[in-house]
Amino acid sequence: MTTKIQKNYGSWPSTMTADKLAEGGHRFGHLSVNNGYVYWLESLPAEAGRVVINCAGNGKAAHKITADGFSVRTRLHEYGGADFSVSGEIIIFCNDSDQRLYLQRGENTPTPLTPLPEFKHALRYADMVISSNGEWLICVRERHSQNGNPLDVINDIVRISLTNNFIKDVRDPEIIVRGADFYSYPRISPNGKTLAWTSWDHPNMPWDQTALWIADLDSSGYLSNARCLVNNENESIYQPAWCPDGELHFVSDRSGWWNIYSFRDGILNALTPLNAEFGFPQWQFGTCSYTFIDSHTIFAVYGQDGREHLCKIELDLGHITPIELPYCNYQGGLYYDDNQLFFIAASEYKGPTLISLNLNNLSATDISQTRSLMLTEQNISVAEAITFPTGENKKSHAFFYPPLNSEYQGKLAELPPLIVMSHGGPTAAASAEFNGSIQFWTNRGFAVVDVNYGGSTGFGREYRDRLKGNWGIIDVEDCINATKYLVERGSVDEARLAIRGGSAGGYTTYCALTNYSIFSAGVSRYGVADLSCLVKESHKFEVRYLDSLIGPWPEAEAIYHTRSPINHTDKFNCPVLLLQGDEDAVVPPAQSIAMAEALDKKYIPHALIILAGEQHGFRKRENICLALEAELNFYGQIFKLTPADNLTGLELKHKNNI
Repeated sequence: MTTKIQKNYGSWPSTMTADKLAEGGHRFGHLSVNNGYVYWLESLPAEAGRVVINCAGNGKAAHKITADGFSVRTRLHEYGGADFSVSGEIIIFCNDSDQRLYLQRGENTPTPLTPLPEFKHALRYADMVISSNGEWLICVRERHSQNGNPLDVINDIVRISLTNNFIKDVRDPEIIVRGADFYSYPRISPNGKTLAWTSWDHPNMPWDQTALWIADLDSSGYLSNARCLVNNENESIYQPAWCPDGELHFVSDRSGWWNIYSFRDGILNALTPLNAEFGFPQWQFGTCSYTFIDSHTIFAVYGQDGREHLCKIELDLGHITPIELPYCNYQGGLYYDDNQLFFIAASEYKGPTLISLNLNNLSATDISQTRSLMLTEQNISVAEAITFPTGENKKSHAFFYPPLNSEYQGKLAELPPLIVMSHGGPTAAASAEFNGSIQFWTNRGFAVVDVNYGGSTGFGREYRDRLKGNWGIIDVEDCINATKYLVERGSVDEARLAIRGGSAGGYTTYCALTNYSIFSAGVSRYGVADLSCLVKESHKFEVRYLDSLIGPWPEAEAIYHTRSPINHTDKFNCPVLLLQGDEDAVVPPAQSIAMAEALDKKYIPHALIILAGEQHGFRKRENICLALEAELNFYGQIFKLTPADNLTGLELKHKNNI
């Protein structure tokens, strides 16, 4: 047994460099199967984050089928999803630069399907479904006005003719459903005679309340006799889907948990009556938690205790059988074709991988995987699920990662510094899957806790609703209490505690730094600093989100002012690093710039880094590297550590006040 070298926590050398982590920062996106082929999206950090469709199947190895000069990404709702659709040899996708739909036959050159918009990104499309005869498609469309007012943006469901488009015949979409603020999941029944979809209106988010609709569909793709099947207060409907025998299924949280239901002859049947989540929040289009094998069998993913599991549902018998596989996260998609189940999954030891599961023997085959540097198992810090006491005598959840390196250990009597991570959303969730961005820290000697604060998805509706009216309070309390729990049990150094987060997690970070003095450092990645600006500047999908998280605007303006960290910089007592993309439309750069200016006036040590060409999240290889290395440099300066990495200098303003 090799004796480990004693070295200060946070100063350990690591093979997982920022550059290698960025090189492997390929992200998977939408997935589809058709005629023995599987198609999936993958981002390319080395090509400025360009997103391409890959294809494999029928004896062909995985290969790129997106032509040079195209990047497949829809910006509908800003977060996108369901960016392409496949039927036979027809591939229809949304191109990032102009947001037009393009039609591609096989691997031939794409041709534009929708007209050039009046101005950049004026028209956006997602969630396409192609008719069985390939003559038309139905999709969700978003129309923007030049005045930039998010409340003037119009969403609808449109029909687009595909006939004669192989000779570059561009057609104007025709509106077939209108009137609601938002739409998703247009799905055609197996016999082609009915269309189902969901809708919701401001101020609801799709995990608050959605309606389920159906309408008669004729052979040309036009609707009649539209009727609403479900529209109950505080009921979230997710993923309507048709069984092969024509029975409509969907996920609802009417029980307090997202469970699968079916409609037969007007009767609602609960198929998965469990305290488990068979649905995901609709931040993106096209996620699906279940798929039909035949009229009697469903395979589904459900979340329980912070981990996701695969199961088989036998409809005639009412049996729900868990499938034992080594994965803890399934990234919101299950697809079936020719006795194979396709999904993107990750385990504690392996990052997201595209997998085909043979349903005869449950053998799994890797088709493609992220190219992040895979540490050896003895170098991977595995998440420990912790449950800790929090406010109002409740319990909350987190994943704790102790520092781990096969060659190094901390010095005697030394405890590791802790990085507290607060996820975005805030209606999202931390997962126990292998995350290179966490292992980057643990392999250098930092401890990490990833907090599933109240408001997170995966623990039922009551847990998700804890944040209503309490954003900036409950999430912060849970981060503080997770930290105290780890300090009290002797896992981390109470003198070296940092909190960091992106987007909503950045807001939680700011709030923690203005209301508590437990942390020695904070890092915000495109975080919200001023709620009143956010409610005025946000995009349509989220512009009314704060109604439930904070209160209606402008009636609750005083609360917005009180909860905005920008108004309480006098309470900051530790250094802050701010990282921001210059093209962010979700949390505009003005938020980070205003916070930096406020910190400057208070002589608080800080640094602001604006990353060129980045939106909400960092996709370019060079920017991923820059952000990681700046953060490591920042912790080194604040915690008086000497990182083993060769880092570019980071200049903190008012550094002498540390």
